[in-house]
Amino acid sequence: MRRELKIILVTLAVGGAWAIGGRVPGMLDEVEAFHVSDVQVAGARYLTDDDVRDLMELDSEANIWSDASIWADRLERHTLVESARVRRRLPGTLLVDIRERRPVALVSTPTLEPVDADGVLLPIDPSVVRLDLPIIEAGRDVASGARLVPGATRELIREVVRLMDGDTAFLQMVSEVAWADDRTLVARWSDPAVDFLLQPGTSSHRIREGILSLDHAVAQDPRNHPDVVDLRFADQVVIRRKE
Repeated sequence: MRRELKIILVTLAVGGAWAIGGRVPGMLDEVEAFHVSDVQVAGARYLTDDDVRDLMELDSEANIWSDASIWADRLERHTLVESARVRRRLPGTLLVDIRERRPVALVSTPTLEPVDADGVLLPIDPSVVRLDLPIIEAGRDVASGARLVPGATRELIREVVRLMDGDTAFLQMVSEVAWADDRTLVARWSDPAVDFLLQPGTSSHRIREGILSLDHAVAQDPRNHPDVVDLRFADQVVIRRKE
């Protein structure tokens, strides 16, 4: 009971200091009642609660009145963390809000590694975490230890993100995305095996025209399945076989 009363009195004193714009006395760093007893993490999908505690470098003497910006800075040093915010909840809880970088594709480096919309390589193991994402053919090898993929690959990633925002259903069918030699964007379906040939910036409306034309061609001749849908020409959809 004495401990709870002490916490209440100190909390009221702190609240009063905040109310009049004062600073919290440095002596609170030494009050055992305010040692960090719990960390509650929100927004993390790939980092575990233990990962977060380790990144914040919390020890048994950590006090919630320590500088929260230092903990946030430590979290943001991690490649997966785009932004972090640390708040206090008396007497001993830290509330950690994290926004992680979102993987949008897999890049061969030569092993498959996830990347976000900015082309940042993310430390997520696809063999452990299921990632249903298209594979991007990098124009050249990614340097060992690099954090970013090459510029041409980042441009390809931006096209993937644009397709994702415009037509998620189409992108879910895409297994691989690459540049052809003439700067044509090749979006490859694996089942059925079809290559969509696109100009950069092709609209979702135009892609839907290609899918409808493909469906019509298959309905007309189911035994002669086309494997190329060419959308590079204005007002035309060219359906053909590669040979």
